[in-house]
Formats: sequence, C-alpha cells, structure tokens
Amino acid sequence: DKDGDGQITTKELGTVMRSLGQNPSESELQDMINEVDADNNGTIDFPEFLTMMA
Repeated sequence: DKDGDGQITTKELGTVMRSLGQNPSESELQDMINEVDADNNGTIDFPEFLTMMA
C-alpha cells in the first residue's frame, strides 16, 4: 500500500509481484484482485489481502 490509503491496487500488486520475480499481465493482476475483493471495489484491503495470502 504505497500511498497509505489502506487499499492495494493492481499497480501496487504488480510492483510487489515483479519484485518477487514474477511478471503478471494487467489482466492477471485484476483476476487476482477479483478473486478476493469481497466488497467489489476493485482493490484489496488488509482482510482481503490476508485471504489472498492464505
């Protein structure tokens, strides 16, 4: 959450994934977010992030 707003965007998720040696497409990043985005706001908050990491 680079800007400190409590949400992780596809851009922020992509930055993390690339730092781990992955190279996901924008579509793949959006799919990852959509899988755990319980409130359907297009971003991941901390509880949703925990779900994604589980």
